[in-house]
Amino acid sequence: MKHYLLIRIKTNKKSTLLLKLNRLNVDIKNVLYERDALKFQILEKDLKRVKKYLVSYEIEVIDETGIYKLKQELKKNNLIITAIIFATIVFLILSNLIVSINVIHEDSTLRQLITDALKERGVTRLSFKKSYDEYEEIIESIKEEYQDKIEWLEIDVEGMIINVRVEERIINDYEKDYSTCHVVASKSGIVKSITTKKGVAEVSINDYVTKGEILINGNIKLNEEVKNSVCAEGMVYAEVWYHVSASMPTKESSSKDTGKMRYNFMIKKNSEETVLLKSRIKGEKRVENVFLFSFFGFDIYLQKEYEVEVEKISYTKEEALKKAIEQIHEKLDLKLDNFEEIISEKVLQKEIKNNNIYIDMFVAVKEQIGVKEYFDETRSDTNDEEYNGDTNGID
Repeated sequence: MKHYLLIRIKTNKKSTLLLKLNRLNVDIKNVLYERDALKFQILEKDLKRVKKYLVSYEIEVIDETGIYKLKQELKKNNLIITAIIFATIVFLILSNLIVSINVIHEDSTLRQLITDALKERGVTRLSFKKSYDEYEEIIESIKEEYQDKIEWLEIDVEGMIINVRVEERIINDYEKDYSTCHVVASKSGIVKSITTKKGVAEVSINDYVTKGEILINGNIKLNEEVKNSVCAEGMVYAEVWYHVSASMPTKESSSKDTGKMRYNFMIKKNSEETVLLKSRIKGEKRVENVFLFSFFGFDIYLQKEYEVEVEKISYTKEEALKKAIEQIHEKLDLKLDNFEEIISEKVLQKEIKNNNIYIDMFVAVKEQIGVKEYFDETRSDTNDEEYNGDTNGID
């Protein structure tokens, strides 16, 4: 960058001076004529040459120009500027600092539990405040961890004070008798294998059973008379059937990072986001936002912009169909254990519409269908944790 200085040279023969400057090949600009002097801007490197060859002239440097003048002013006011920056930093730190956390509930044990849970998640006295989204994640995390103790939780930020309101979950624990039970069918199907550990098997291989039917009886009978009751145990595998649907695009795109990353800043107010600088990533990109601090209701984020290469992929009808079937297999595999498997499958219908292939399939699966159903002499109870009335279908 060129460094210009504003100078004054005393002379009554202004034309002669300008002629001499021209012969020295000196770059001057913004010339002002005064009564007994010329004032103009000159490059710093040219000033040295002028002083060397025009020794008879009185030359005075008046001021810096441009960015150099700004630097000079900053140096002159260094103490004031430093104090302002320091005060601003202190203000930002203090305005984003938590000085007190109040957990509002009459139960001291529950208050301590919430305090400890907040501490584990970085919400402590003299720590920095978090963003609204981070507090929402913390609330959901605590509620999930203590779902048997907490009904409702709210974090309210008031300046440098955090108020945490909590409602305790009241659970009515009704006593159940889990000493006697049957093994019943959770789904309809054809029995393929049965292993009995306790109780009496009521079905055989290749029997068709319906949902709720007793597979292993917990009542031990002799001559139709119940001699003993146990909690039946065993594994019953049956062929069950699913009617499932899936779709797969015939065209899609995938992206990968190129390794190029640039920084930016983003200001968020409620749901409105404003990016401060023009993006230096010209093509496709993905963005990560890192929360820095809040300032007068504005959330300030450091934004990381990653350049990505996007690859567009087209599938043939056969390839899209194969991927749709694989999608169905993945859904089923999530429901099956090591001893369960897909026996057979058949595509009932397939259709291509709007660059998507849609299929309906019939799938036969070998699956463990036995679940416990508890009972006593006066009532028949169903254990909701083990038998929840599941139907032959995929969510």
